[in-house]
Amino acid sequence: MWTAASARHIGTFTSPVRLPKWLNITIGIATAAASTERALRLRHNRLLDGAAG
Repeated sequence: MWTAASARHIGTFTSPVRLPKWLNITIGIATAAASTERALRLRHNRLLDGAAG
């Protein structure tokens, strides 16, 4: 399995910050809504799209 093999070689990461479950769910929903909105509107942003120079 890829994740088990990489965990053996690299190690695992334990976050030093413990967020409450309600905050994790809220952040997940906000992220999904923002990415869906951006994909549906097909907005372009030089900074986000990597063309900033």
